[in-house]
Amino acid sequence: MIKIKDLNEARAAITPYIHRTPLWHSRYLSSLLGRETWVKAELFQRTGSYKPRGMLWAMMQLPPEAAARGTITFSAGNAAQGLAYAGGVLGIASTVVMAASANPTKVAATKSYGAQVILHGTPQEAAQFCLDHAEREGLTYISSYDNDDLMTGHASLGLEIFEDLPDVADIVMGIGGGGMSGGIAKAAIAQNHAVRLWGVEPEGAAAMSQSLTSGKAVRLPVVSTIADGLAAPSAGELCFDLIKERFETVHLVNDEQIIEAMKILMSRLKIMPEPAACAGLAAALAQPEITKGDGPLVLVISGGNLDLNALKNWL
Repeated sequence: MIKIKDLNEARAAITPYIHRTPLWHSRYLSSLLGRETWVKAELFQRTGSYKPRGMLWAMMQLPPEAAARGTITFSAGNAAQGLAYAGGVLGIASTVVMAASANPTKVAATKSYGAQVILHGTPQEAAQFCLDHAEREGLTYISSYDNDDLMTGHASLGLEIFEDLPDVADIVMGIGGGGMSGGIAKAAIAQNHAVRLWGVEPEGAAAMSQSLTSGKAVRLPVVSTIADGLAAPSAGELCFDLIKERFETVHLVNDEQIIEAMKILMSRLKIMPEPAACAGLAAALAQPEITKGDGPLVLVISGGNLDLNALKNWL
């Protein structure tokens, strides 16, 4: 059972350490999509993404002996910063394993928050190395997406949207492993809100959409997309159950569509989103079923850790 009191308890506990990010109405996007459109600017969250919300609550639930051993996670970069930031404010040591090809901007930021960073192999190899290293060193592993406490913390994002825009009809968001989506699904279920939820994945990292097709959470042999924040090597099993229960579907977009959406957000909304943050708009532009209907539509824009050198090539 998902109870609103549990979500509110988590939200109250993490509130001193996070920003309440703005929910903006965009006249331009409303005209472009033919629907009153709002932007949840989660790229202005601490560390540049929603990740601290869940990492804080997951760390707060650790038994003292587990916290004392220190924590570890695998991440492309945003969850890495979330773990490092949460560990810093809570006084818990953190280690992060990232692929050797990880975004240098995210690596540097993670180190700046105080985490030890280990670069290792491909995303799939790094994920396995993380689990092996946790066992060898006695570290407490916290999944970057497939953790119930983590998603309870992420539910605060959905609760903010429902408070600021009670009649929201549709929410569109990018999906990596499914942690944010699972959190927003928890908020919608707990409040019995009629909002339609839409997920979006890059074509080169389509773990959740393949999971919905196969009926179980799947692991991908390889991922390839400019949206590293959505390039999880697998769909979370707990995340999958919530998305299967509560989401309309998960749409796919290609990197070219993500870049075009990024250009719009940069030029018209004057923000600097990383590719992962642009997937929702890319899908809304390409999929009429998302914009068909009445009531406000919200795009969750999460991820502001942009590699400027890569940006020059994309644009």
